[in-house]
Amino acid sequence: MKLQTFLERMFNQKRVPQALLFYGKEGVGKREIAFELSKALLCLNAQYPACGVCESCRLLKDFFSQPEEKLKVYEDDKFVYLQGDHPDFIYLKPEKTEIKVDQIRAVKDFVYIKPALSPKKVVVIYNADAMNPYAQNALLKVLEEPPLDTHFILVSHNLNSILPTIKSRCFMLEVPPLTKEELAQRTGIKDDLLLELSEGSFILLESLKEKKEIVETALKFWQLDWVGLFKLADKLEDWDTEDKLLFLKILSGLIHKKYLQERDERYKLMLDRVHFAMEYLGKGINLKLTLFYLYLKGGDKNASYKGALSGH
Repeated sequence: MKLQTFLERMFNQKRVPQALLFYGKEGVGKREIAFELSKALLCLNAQYPACGVCESCRLLKDFFSQPEEKLKVYEDDKFVYLQGDHPDFIYLKPEKTEIKVDQIRAVKDFVYIKPALSPKKVVVIYNADAMNPYAQNALLKVLEEPPLDTHFILVSHNLNSILPTIKSRCFMLEVPPLTKEELAQRTGIKDDLLLELSEGSFILLESLKEKKEIVETALKFWQLDWVGLFKLADKLEDWDTEDKLLFLKILSGLIHKKYLQERDERYKLMLDRVHFAMEYLGKGINLKLTLFYLYLKGGDKNASYKGALSGH
């Protein structure tokens, strides 16, 4: 991957910024790349990729192999971050749905102490877009004058939720979607339709593989008559939020494919409506109205993709 080659060159030239932000679609390997860089920054042999045999690498290997519950650290009875036996590495993630200001305050206490084992300290903030406004402002104060021995590595699926002032203080690197060949090699999945609908996301591909009924439902959406559409709308009401979201993601991929083929502006309007529904799913959005809007715009003679999964 070109990005990893770039990171290796940056590391060898000792030019790794103190704050990096990896962004891109969910499931394209951002967290793995962030961990790989973290291990190299902490490696006692100063190698990229990390040597894998020094004390630092051994401790981080233990971190990644332990259940999350064993790694959780609490302050004042509040969950703040994950930390294993490596004294210079912490992993910050949302508590339920958001990263709170208390978690960032705990990070501030960590970053202003000297490294205990490695030459550096590393803070990985996963799903950084889940930081609420108070947490982001607290982080911003640290990033304005970060300690020279500390690196912040942020991972984000949604850049729009991160303050411009934080982005301006980070070296931003986009992690591109995986190719169909890379996905097939990693997963063993050969179904061309599933690989295409996954849009380069390993996580989405796994969901598509496990829930083929939802894929088939989305593929047949524009082929339904009005009675079938009403039945589908009622059926979706019984699905959980995760399945509804997957259904909308598939529709989004099919509509985008159709737009690329025809460059018809109505498909852009449809995509806007689908993305709006995805953003506000579970927050009062009327999914039935969204389905009828898409159906009327797409038309039963304009199915975005006519086909079926292999083996069906």
